[in-house]
Amino acid sequence: MSGFFGMVRTDGTAVEPRFLEMIAQRLRFRGPDGGRTWSKDAYGACFAYLETGTRHQSRSQPVQLGERYSLLGEVRLDARNELVRALREKELGAAEEVSDEELMLLAWSVWGEGALAKFLGDYSFAIWDASQKTLFCARDFCGARPFFYSWREGIFCYSNTLNVLRLVPEISDTLDDSYVWEFLHTGFCSDRTRTVWRDIRRLPAGHRLVLSGGQIHVQRFLNLPIEEPLRFKHSSEYLENYRELLGQAVGDRLPKGKAAFSLSGGLDSGSVCATAARIASERGNPESLKAFTISWRPLFDDPEPEFAKLTAKHLGLAHEILEENSVRPDECGSASGPEPSSEFFLNRDHRFRQTISKHARVVISGDGGDDVLSGQSWPYLKYLYGRREWAEILGSFGGYLVSHGHFPPLRGGFRSKLRRWVGAKEATPQLPVWLNEEFAERRRAESEASFRERPEIEEHPLHPDAYRALHGGYWASVHETEDAGYTGVLLETRAPLLDLSILRFLLRVPPVPWCMNKELSRRAMKGSLPGQVLARPKAPLIEEPLELCWRRDGWRPIPEKNPPKMMHEFVKWNSWLATLENTKGYFHYEYLYPLSFTLWLKAIEKKGGIQ
Repeated sequence: MSGFFGMVRTDGTAVEPRFLEMIAQRLRFRGPDGGRTWSKDAYGACFAYLETGTRHQSRSQPVQLGERYSLLGEVRLDARNELVRALREKELGAAEEVSDEELMLLAWSVWGEGALAKFLGDYSFAIWDASQKTLFCARDFCGARPFFYSWREGIFCYSNTLNVLRLVPEISDTLDDSYVWEFLHTGFCSDRTRTVWRDIRRLPAGHRLVLSGGQIHVQRFLNLPIEEPLRFKHSSEYLENYRELLGQAVGDRLPKGKAAFSLSGGLDSGSVCATAARIASERGNPESLKAFTISWRPLFDDPEPEFAKLTAKHLGLAHEILEENSVRPDECGSASGPEPSSEFFLNRDHRFRQTISKHARVVISGDGGDDVLSGQSWPYLKYLYGRREWAEILGSFGGYLVSHGHFPPLRGGFRSKLRRWVGAKEATPQLPVWLNEEFAERRRAESEASFRERPEIEEHPLHPDAYRALHGGYWASVHETEDAGYTGVLLETRAPLLDLSILRFLLRVPPVPWCMNKELSRRAMKGSLPGQVLARPKAPLIEEPLELCWRRDGWRPIPEKNPPKMMHEFVKWNSWLATLENTKGYFHYEYLYPLSFTLWLKAIEKKGGIQ
C-alpha cells in the first residue's frame, strides 16, 4: 500500500530534486508514516511509507545493495525461509530478520532475472542496475499490486499510482482511443496493457519489463505449471495438504496487530476466517481480528449477513454488518477514479472500505476460491479416457454417482458445439447507433489487429477454464480497483486463496470429486465452520442491484444535456439520448457506459486534466 514513483532519464540529464519533491507531496496520501526522495544522476525516486504491521517491511526506499542495485516498490514476500536457505547455500549471509526488499536484492545479485522464479508473494517493483544502466520491473502473477509506466522523450517513469504519472510534464493528456472504444462497448478494457491515457501503460500481472539500451521489452515471466494430477492413496491426504497450504498462506498474510476480514456468507471467506482465527489463537491475539460483511439490505433481502453472522459466532470473531438506510446508484461515483468505471455503487464501496480501515489497514478476502473448485469434469473424463484409465474413471465418476446421487456436472460446452455443428452462427455484434462512425470504424480495425497479436495461453488438461481465467488478468483488475490509488482509502487487500502454492496444488487435484461444488474445501473445513455454511450451495447475488433500482424503484440516470466537447469525438450525443429515452422501461447496462464515461471526462476536465 505504500506509494512509489521512479524516473530514469535515458537522455542522461539529471533528475531534478524539486520535481521529485512535488511528486512526493502528491504521493504522500498513500504513506503518512514516512517518506523519502532520492536522486543520483539520471535516476530519481519518491517513496511514501504506510505502516501495515507487515513483518520485514522496509520503512525507507529505495533500498540499496552496494553501489550497484537499488530497489523501489511494494514487496511482501512469502516462503522467506526457503529463499534465505538458498542464499546461504550460495555462501551469501542472509539474516532471517532482513527486510523483504533487502532479501529480494540479495537474490537478484545472485540469480539476476532468474530470481523472479523464486519470489512468492505480492509485489510490484523496479530494480535499477547502475553498472549496466538497466532497469528491471516486475509484477506478481495475480497482480496484487499495480504498476504503471510511461516512456516519453528520453524519460522512463513508473509508479503504483496512475494519477501521479500524469504530473510528469512530458506525458500528454491525450486519451487512448482503443481504451475508449472498448469501454463504450463493454464498460471495461480487455487489453490489460492499456490505460485510459495514451502515454501511460500498465504492466500486466505476471510480466516483467526491461529498460536497456534505449529499448523496453515486456514479457510474461511466469505461467502456472501444468503437472500430472496428484494420486494420493487416502482422501485424507488431499484434505491435510490443502489445510496446511491454506494455513501457510493465511499466516503469511496476517499482519502484526489488527487485521480485518471481508466475510460473506459463503465457504471461501469463511475458510480464510476460520484459518486466521485458529492461527491468531495460537499466536495469542484472537481479539485483533474483526470480520466485516457488506449487505445489500434494504434494497433486497440479502441472505449473506445471516450466514456470515453464523460463521462469526461459530469462530468467536468480532463482526460488523455494513449497510446503509437506503441503496441508490451514485452516478458521480463512476467519475471518482483515475479511470472511468461502469460501476454505479463505487462511493458506497469506498465508504465501507473507509469504515473497515478504522479497524485495520489490512483486509483479508476470500477472493480466488471459485476459479478451480467450481470445476468441470468433462476435461478430466477425456484425460482419463485418452490414457485408458478405466479403473480411475469407474472409481471417481462411479463413486461420485453413488455418493452424491447424480453424475458430476460435465460443463463441456456441448450446447455451443451443437449450435456450431448444425450451422448456427454467432450473431455479429452491431455497432451502437449512437457511436461516432468514423471513430468506431477506425478503432474497431485497430482493436481486432491488437487482439490477434495477443499470445495464446496453453490449455490445461484438467482445468482448462480455471487455468485460462487465472492467466487472464481478472484478479489484477479487481486488485487495482481496491488499491488506495483508486479508492483513496488506506486499506490493503490480501487474498490467501490466490497464493501460488495453493493454486499449483489445486491445479493438480483431480476434478472429480474434489473440485465439484468445492468438495475439497467443504470437507477440509468440516468442524471449523457451521454446518449450514458447509452445506450451502454456491449462491450468486440474488438480485442485480442496478437493474433492481431501475425496475422496482424507478431510478433513471440524469444525462448531461451538454457533455464535454471531447465526448462528441466518440459519441453522437443526441442519438444516445434518444436511445436512452426509448428503452421503454427495459434495463440495458450497455446504454449506461457513455454516461459513465462522460461523467468521468467532465470530472477530469474540471480539474484541468484535458486540454
